Amino acid sequence: MRQLVLIASDDLIAGLLNRNGLKTGNGNRWTRERVTSMRSNYHIPVFKPAEDRIEPWLNLGNAAKLLKIAPKTLRLAAEAGEIESIHPLPDGPWIFARSSLITTAAQSIAERARQNPKYPAGSHPAQQNLFSSIT
Repeated sequence: MRQLVLIASDDLIAGLLNRNGLKTGNGNRWTRERVTSMRSNYHIPVFKPAEDRIEPWLNLGNAAKLLKIAPKTLRLAAEAGEIESIHPLPDGPWIFARSSLITTAAQSIAERARQNPKYPAGSHPAQQNLFSSIT
């Protein structure tokens, strides 16, 4: 929860916890009120958007916009450990510090994506898939 409050309101945090199958200590589903209560008990500050609109922490989509690359490109780089990020839940958001997006590593990722705009992320199109698509 300490990491999620960097980018999310109590409502959104409750939804993320529920989507990941996490329950409260009493086995209940999460609600905004339960998240607020837990934050209060553990002295975790509430999420507040920055007054100057320059957020110190960004989700995947906003971080990718800042770097002017596709979100998938940034996610793959984060999964590979090429850029510092936080991913607190298996089915949850990626969190990036704005300061990590101005590093040489981040600029290298963005430059690599711009050099190959046809395939900015993912496997090469000629690579065979192990499983055929069912959709």
